[in-house]
Amino acid sequence: MKLNQDDIHKFLEEFSERLKGKGPLEKISNDIEHIILSQTESLYIINFISNEMTFKKGFMPFLGYSDEQIDLESYLKKIHPEDFDLVSKIGRATIVHTSNNPGENANNVLYISFRLQKSNGEYVKVLSQSSVYEVDDYGRMISSMVKVSDISFMEDNDLVKYNFVAQNLDEEAFKKEVYGENYDLFTSRELDIISEIEKGSTNLEIAVNLDISKHTVASHRKKIMRKSGCHSAEELLHFCRKNGVL
Repeated sequence: MKLNQDDIHKFLEEFSERLKGKGPLEKISNDIEHIILSQTESLYIINFISNEMTFKKGFMPFLGYSDEQIDLESYLKKIHPEDFDLVSKIGRATIVHTSNNPGENANNVLYISFRLQKSNGEYVKVLSQSSVYEVDDYGRMISSMVKVSDISFMEDNDLVKYNFVAQNLDEEAFKKEVYGENYDLFTSRELDIISEIEKGSTNLEIAVNLDISKHTVASHRKKIMRKSGCHSAEELLHFCRKNGVL
């Protein structure tokens, strides 16, 4: 199921209700006012009780918006429509994991790359780095500090990528939460075939490498294409990269 802005607002509201009245806060990070940013970086704090950005800086030189123009809703709208669903699912899964592991989340960091719209309408590839900023007396995350950097000089593709660094993270379960049914779409043998396709192997080479017949390889490839709805190796690899298969 694809997520939209209403889904995200509902999730954040429900999460906010769980956090209210849980006791005093403890700051993990300090002195954000004096953090130095380049012309292609911005920084904000999101509070999960009020679901508001409580601190913002650097948006004008980077994206062309004044800090006053940016709030949570307007920021979400600036995520590329094709990236929004996956970015939202990754963010939601990260918040849930961090919330479910109180006292062990102070060093959690989420790195995620996606496309963000500048004031001139252009989309730029960015890397968002989120870390815990405040916790309550139960050790649960109350707010997060997010630094956003331009990485278009490194990446100009449309793939959403992420790396979630966290204690006690079940990576397989996390990926299933993020990618849903597409993550388990292929059998283990089909995944072997896809890995060979990624290497550029021909059907004959795949057959030799996997010790199966060329006919079996062709049969697997047909099933893989049918499942993914793709019509070429290039389409298939793009599909797999977008859905966490590769």
